Amino acid sequence: MNWRRELKPMNLLLLAGIAFLLAAIIQVWWPGRGAPTPAPSAQGPQVPKAPILRDQQPLSAFRVIVAKDLFTQERQHAAEAAGNVEDSLEGRQLLGTMAIGSTRAAIIGPAAGGRGQGASEVEAVYLGEDWHGFKVLEISNESVTFSGKDGKKTLKFPE
Repeated sequence: MNWRRELKPMNLLLLAGIAFLLAAIIQVWWPGRGAPTPAPSAQGPQVPKAPILRDQQPLSAFRVIVAKDLFTQERQHAAEAAGNVEDSLEGRQLLGTMAIGSTRAAIIGPAAGGRGQGASEVEAVYLGEDWHGFKVLEISNESVTFSGKDGKKTLKFPE
């Protein structure tokens, strides 16, 4: 091998180009500037916290939104029907109860015989909440007790 003796100008130019390219790559990968200085604020950026709508307004405020049927062409009629809420437990039945920590909820829906009368909705009520003119006093494993203008009423599971 006689490659050391034959250093032609073309070989020298290629060697110099490779050296410059290697130096440029090293500068890009390792800039040598050190770590960036931290921002003057040690807390970081402050992100505004959006309030939860559930805490600001009762569920009855959203009744118009829930009553809209997305698959009908006459959506405005569903909103009018939601405004005509009866203050009665007739035609309703207890579908379930739930307790998570100190939060207690009940699921109330239409009675089994009232299915042919139209689309009644299933609703969740929480302890202490106002619902259709009633205040939810107690939610137990077997029943829900309401207080209304006619006194206390209890809604139990269907037999």
